[in-house]
Amino acid sequence: MMNNTTALKKNLLSNGALFILNGIIGFWLPPYLIKKLGVGAYGMIPLATTIIGYASVITVGINGALSRFMALSKEQEGDEGSSQVFNTAFIAISGLLLLLIPFFIIVSTHIDKLVSVPAAYAKDTVRLFLCVSCSFILTCVTSAFNVSAYVANRLDLVNQVTVINTLIRVVIIVSVFLFIDVSLFGYGIAVVLGSIAASRYSFYLFRRYSPNIKFRIKDFKTARLSALLSMGGWLVIIQLGSILFLQIDLLVVNKILGNEAAGQYSVILQWSNLIRTLSISLSGVLGPLILTLYARGEILQMTKLTLLSNKALTLFVTCIVAPLCILSGDLLTVWVGEEFARMKWLFLLVLLPLPINLGIQPLFSLNRAYNKVKVPGIFTVLMGMLNLLLAITLVKYTTLGLYGVAVASGFVLTVKNFVFMPIYIARHMGISKWTFFRSSRSAVILLSIAVAIGYFYPKILHIHSWPGILLHAAILFGFFSMLSYAFLSKEERRLVVNKFIKKK
Repeated sequence: MMNNTTALKKNLLSNGALFILNGIIGFWLPPYLIKKLGVGAYGMIPLATTIIGYASVITVGINGALSRFMALSKEQEGDEGSSQVFNTAFIAISGLLLLLIPFFIIVSTHIDKLVSVPAAYAKDTVRLFLCVSCSFILTCVTSAFNVSAYVANRLDLVNQVTVINTLIRVVIIVSVFLFIDVSLFGYGIAVVLGSIAASRYSFYLFRRYSPNIKFRIKDFKTARLSALLSMGGWLVIIQLGSILFLQIDLLVVNKILGNEAAGQYSVILQWSNLIRTLSISLSGVLGPLILTLYARGEILQMTKLTLLSNKALTLFVTCIVAPLCILSGDLLTVWVGEEFARMKWLFLLVLLPLPINLGIQPLFSLNRAYNKVKVPGIFTVLMGMLNLLLAITLVKYTTLGLYGVAVASGFVLTVKNFVFMPIYIARHMGISKWTFFRSSRSAVILLSIAVAIGYFYPKILHIHSWPGILLHAAILFGFFSMLSYAFLSKEERRLVVNKFIKKK
């Protein structure tokens, strides 16, 4: 078995590779789909994922709590306890998914009553939503199977599940579009087949890392379910709040401004989602390690690791966002066309809040470890409701349009992540409430430098190709990386090198 530091480095490398893969596909796939389907029809794809994804609020509670209780039972009870925890969670999740099937069918067949759908794609949109619903069910099952590799601190193998899903989906999309038909239904079929392949590999990992856990109804224990739900119920509340934060924007835009505007906004959100995925992926590396350290009572080591990761992730996200903001106009022109260059300020408005909002991600694992999810859950839902109301107000009753949605989302998410969460978590850790603001202060300084450079950069240099974009982005990333390194203390530099860079 690998030691913690080795596993951490391996998982980071794996997550980095996964991000590069998602980045490449994220660069290429949206323009490809827009070219083939048109902006209006393309807007149905992220909308389908978003609306069907709302159902995750039902299943995330049990799935989210499963990893914590599996880690504790593995350390303290052995195979019998782990089998009871898994079977209880799996049976409960399966029951919930069965109950959700009628909901998926009703939503999919009446989707034109819920959102603005292009008339020419009405039937295909229904089929797309049904396919995404099937994929969602398979993904929920896959998540339950992934827990064994997760608890074993093998996120590199969990990432392989995502890679299989992504590659098969893309290959089938291109094949269907080239040789059969260009349609939303073809995209939906690709999504389902990718999920089937991923779920099969996930089951293989489950059997490999939990060979002694059998599927047994008798291992379903109401006491175990009660423990899962005691934590999972508040994770459901947090998920509901997260949906109101992160997945309501497109629905508001679609209902008020139409499907064309929703398609445009989804293109801008692609970068935000990509960076968010990266930060969640990198911070997720700490999840199994923090649960293990907590189960073993190694609290001091857990605290130091989390503090370092918070600052490192904040600065890393800053190093990504800064070049994108500086190159925004030229990037949008090269990527999706000159007509999108006018949206550079919307692009900046969406990206600039990300470092201080995403850098806090490593601390969320502490809430799960300590089972302190009630207060964050309530606050997240309240802020999510505020985000929804503010977005509707700014879009409907002002002339801000798409900018109104971005302002609402950025403002409310910053109040939650930048103001509330650092203070709440620091209090439970017994440290100064200002501890986590130090890394955010560094990010604000660096982003201010980026905005200043971005004002003059396009006036001096004009970039018209991908090689030029990549070259300038690499230079700017290196520049901001050196500035970020200067914001680390001597001890933090040593820890970063030892834990994340230096080979054993």
